Amino acid sequence: MAIAAVALLMVSAGVYGIFNVHLIQANPETAKVPDYSGKLDSLTNQVSSMNSEVDSLKSQVSAISLQVNSINNNLTSLGLMKTSLADIHERLADLGTLDSSMADIQKKLETIGNSTNLAQGQGSGQILLSLDRSTYSPGDTVHITAMGAPPLKAVQVQLVDDTGFALLGQTTWADSTGSVMYSMQLSTAIIPGQYVVKISSGQEAASEPISVSTGATSGTATFTAQTDKGIYQGGDIVQVTGTAVPSSSVTAVMENAAGTTYNSGTTSNPDGSYTVVFSTSPSYLSGTWTITVTNLSQTKTLTIYLQSSGSSSPSSGFTAQTDKSSYQLGDVVQVTGTAVPSSTVTSVMTNPSQNTYSSSTTVNSDGSYTIIFATSSSYETGSWSVSVSNLGQSRMLYFTLGASTGTSSSSAFTAQTDKPSYQPGDLVQIAGTAQSGSTVDAVLVSPSGNTYDTSATANSNGDYVLFFSTTGSYPVGSWYAEVTNQGQTKILSFTLQSSA
Repeated sequence: MAIAAVALLMVSAGVYGIFNVHLIQANPETAKVPDYSGKLDSLTNQVSSMNSEVDSLKSQVSAISLQVNSINNNLTSLGLMKTSLADIHERLADLGTLDSSMADIQKKLETIGNSTNLAQGQGSGQILLSLDRSTYSPGDTVHITAMGAPPLKAVQVQLVDDTGFALLGQTTWADSTGSVMYSMQLSTAIIPGQYVVKISSGQEAASEPISVSTGATSGTATFTAQTDKGIYQGGDIVQVTGTAVPSSSVTAVMENAAGTTYNSGTTSNPDGSYTVVFSTSPSYLSGTWTITVTNLSQTKTLTIYLQSSGSSSPSSGFTAQTDKSSYQLGDVVQVTGTAVPSSTVTSVMTNPSQNTYSSSTTVNSDGSYTIIFATSSSYETGSWSVSVSNLGQSRMLYFTLGASTGTSSSSAFTAQTDKPSYQPGDLVQIAGTAQSGSTVDAVLVSPSGNTYDTSATANSNGDYVLFFSTTGSYPVGSWYAEVTNQGQTKILSFTLQSSA
């Protein structure tokens, strides 16, 4: 039954399907399909537009790639340029160093050329003058250096004031190379102001201005001190004079060998000058005394000799002289003279470059002394000086040191004053020996720079005597005489003190 039922269902379904087909064929109608052409066109356009945008993006990417490549190339070029600039900088630095080296070499060549010309005795045609500084104080020393002077010729050294008046007139000599080195001592009484240092030889001259000021800040102290003499008797007045800071306090302490002290003091004048006075008595201990002078933390120590009242002088006075006026390298320079017995004589020898050599000795019981300086082949040739001091007194000596020639450099020219100190109105006598029949010239120079000339002819035995008359109007203080004979010069110093 079941099978029959199924078969019946299948037959029914087939009859229904045939019936439906018949109905469809009996009623034919056209099938309706949606129109998508517009949408397809729109999509096509959109795709085309997107393709165009993609192409544009590709072009932009290509352009950016090119720019990136260009930037990379530029960075590479900048790196190379930086390296090149560093190299150029190093080369410029090397060139700068080379330029400095060339300049140094040029200067050395010029120096060598100048030295060669001078060594050959060929003057530069113009004197070149230089000083150790431009500002000085009264009593200072002006160190003068010059080149280009006529070799082995006399050179005139002058100190000229602002009116053109020559306060100092001194003579020295150029060496075989035309070089001149000279030390000019300014007077402690010189008036502050403007001056000119002038040197001349033949037709050639040179000058340099200087300033003199008591309050100047210079290479040396403005404070100076000296006694009016070196030997006193009990009851004498000991007078200490000098220069200090204007209107400042100057104190002094005088002390004997037993330690007894005496004090004194004063206030310096507006021009810086001062005078400190000590009164002595016959009861004072005889012997060597020291005087310590102080001004604004600066101190000077002086030495004097005090002897019993009425006793004779322990010596004929302080004198000093060299045994020759010129020496050769390797010679012994001998300084002799007279001073207070058993006192100390100190000396300082100075070469043309201002290097110093010191020596001292104790005076013999008869008042004589000898100081020896040994020279060597390494010493500088030219004009030398020796400063000799004893009990507050000083003497300045000059000599020439030259290269050894195998022959003696001795000279018969000598000069000395008859006394170390005088009073206004006294006759200053200078005596010595020189070449027979030759002329001896002398120039006397006052503390203010005034000069007085005289001359004499040496006798047949070589002796000569020069005289200078003094008057009561002559200024007291340190004087010196420049005595010259046949190219040789002696500088003698003495004190002109008040008759009171």
